[in-house]
Amino acid sequence: MRRSLLLAGLALSVFSSQAIWVTYSPVTSLVAEDLGVSKEEVGLLAIVYPAAFLALTIPSGVLLDRAFRTWLTVGVLLTGVAGVLRLLDPLSYEWLLACQVLAALGQPLLLNSFAPAASTIRPERRDTVVSLLSFAMYLGIIYALGTGYYIYTRLGLQWLNIPIAAVSAASIILYVAGLQALPQQAGSGLGFKDVASEFRLVVGRRDLWLLGLILGLGVALFDNMSIWLEAALSTKGLGDIAGRSVALALLAGLVGVLVVPPRVIRAGLRSWYIRAAALLVAVLYLALALETSRLAVQALIPLAGLVMLPAYPVIMEWISTYYDKRLQGKAAGAIGFVSRILTVSLASAATLFLSSPSTYFSFLAALSAIAFAIALLLPSDR
Repeated sequence: MRRSLLLAGLALSVFSSQAIWVTYSPVTSLVAEDLGVSKEEVGLLAIVYPAAFLALTIPSGVLLDRAFRTWLTVGVLLTGVAGVLRLLDPLSYEWLLACQVLAALGQPLLLNSFAPAASTIRPERRDTVVSLLSFAMYLGIIYALGTGYYIYTRLGLQWLNIPIAAVSAASIILYVAGLQALPQQAGSGLGFKDVASEFRLVVGRRDLWLLGLILGLGVALFDNMSIWLEAALSTKGLGDIAGRSVALALLAGLVGVLVVPPRVIRAGLRSWYIRAAALLVAVLYLALALETSRLAVQALIPLAGLVMLPAYPVIMEWISTYYDKRLQGKAAGAIGFVSRILTVSLASAATLFLSSPSTYFSFLAALSAIAFAIALLLPSDR
């Protein structure tokens, strides 16, 4: 029972963290008017998240390995408290920014906890734990982006924060109620030299770099599609279906996250799934480059989401299975760092390929093909 409460609290905390991140993104210009600031300043409320993650992903992984229970609790509390505190002064930009920074400090501790949490909370069901936490991660983003405009235009700025605050409070209550199920010390108390030695073991593994590059290409693919799909499709008069297509891809991906990873993992097909997903996505985008119609876009992009999003929990579970328990936080942090560096590097690359849908989808297909080529180098997990 306590393990279930603990896992529920952690999942709600992950949901809250992601929802806090993009709370104001769907209504940036409207929130700017309410707060009396520029749109760029409202955008900064979201930008602090990736900036903090890039800076803290490796340190957070080290801390989780040293004292998992302590630092996971810090991540849950930072996120939960930030979500609740936003209610105190929702019309103060400075206050909201401070709360966003607080939550952003907790995010690396939460996202890098997936593998060690699976090994610690329910080691016999690692695949299920990682899938659940990944589902919560994606659902938090979908909730905030999907409901933000509707809530804001009907109920106002305060109500953007209230549901997330309620989930944040519930996450702390459930997590604390189940905390006794988590061992007091699930990590090591090593000194700096020992930590450095362990980190060298992690970064010396070839699969870490391969997984980091594959994850980075996957995130870059989805980010570029989310940001630039409308611009590319507009050159052919199809811009109106961009938002719907991305939303369908996310929903299909949510289904995939719940259904695909447990089956792939239990069958020992992690490497093969990552390869197949990258190849299929490359083929789908190539097909869209050759034939960009309303039907094709709205059918093939969701299919790409269905196979692409489950790769994340498969990669996290790979860490949980093939890395020693004392190294899992560091491995997750290192993979996160490699993937974010690549994602940031490719963030604006798509702007060079927006002249037509054919050019744009060819670019996405090329990224997928590169991911497939890298995936061929992964060791077998059978």
